[in-house]
Amino acid sequence: MLGYVAVLSAVIIWGLSYIVMKSSTAEYPQLLFQFWRYAVVTFVYLAIFHRSLRAIPARIWRLGLIHLGLSYFVLSFFSIYAVQYTTPTRVVIINSFIIAVVPLLRWLLDRAMPTRQEGWAIVIAIAAISLLVGPQENGLNLGDSLAFVGMIGSAYAIVLTHQLLAKERAKVPQVSFLGVAGCAMFFAVAAAVYAWFNREEAALSVLISQPQTLAGIGYMVVFVSLAANLLQSYGQRRLPLVTVSLLFCLEPAVTAVLDYMILGNKPSLRVLLCGFLLILATASAAIPTKYRGSAKDATLDR
Repeated sequence: MLGYVAVLSAVIIWGLSYIVMKSSTAEYPQLLFQFWRYAVVTFVYLAIFHRSLRAIPARIWRLGLIHLGLSYFVLSFFSIYAVQYTTPTRVVIINSFIIAVVPLLRWLLDRAMPTRQEGWAIVIAIAAISLLVGPQENGLNLGDSLAFVGMIGSAYAIVLTHQLLAKERAKVPQVSFLGVAGCAMFFAVAAAVYAWFNREEAALSVLISQPQTLAGIGYMVVFVSLAANLLQSYGQRRLPLVTVSLLFCLEPAVTAVLDYMILGNKPSLRVLLCGFLLILATASAAIPTKYRGSAKDATLDR
């Protein structure tokens, strides 16, 4: 139960994050927004978890900083540009296709197949998400393509997090730190290139003069990079990968509600039906059976 609560809490935080990113970068460069977010949270992790971080084995550093950091970078880089060209709800709808990509990546890396029960849950989830993939009035746009690339990064991050927690026996704060620190490293390079060609926009005084942007960075640091990352890692220690992916598929329903309440974008009947089916898929995967092959994953770290 604690695993479900942790991941669902992370889903709600992530759902609101796309709305925050869209509103916070209206007058500030998106790339610099993400750089400052990850730079700040890296130092926060160092200050809070420095004892645990010193114990990270050398073999985990490269997997965490390079691979997990790169997957976080792909997700964050493409998602923040995607929300500038489409609605936050549509971004998380596309991101929900991790339910198909995560099992595929896991099969490629570990040759692990989902159980029959999880397979049916995946089929229901894909059918639900397919209800929302119809093109917009002017057809599929740039935001949809950017969101799709970001989704690949999200799926790979889920698989790598499982590998670090289950196989490498890394602790939750260690995995979260390696992800954000590696992402900060990639954003530092991207921000340096951007600042070289846009020195006036990259000036610190510009950031200080944007209170809405500062508030957005604060939200992303405290609630997303700290709270949501820790909650997700904690939940993944107790749940199978497919179940975690299904829970993250609930983002469209969560974001649609927040999108309507905050930005006034009214959800359609298809969005509501999709949310119902995704809840049904999650419940079907969570029902215990006499034998579940992937249940072994959920108990590896207990």
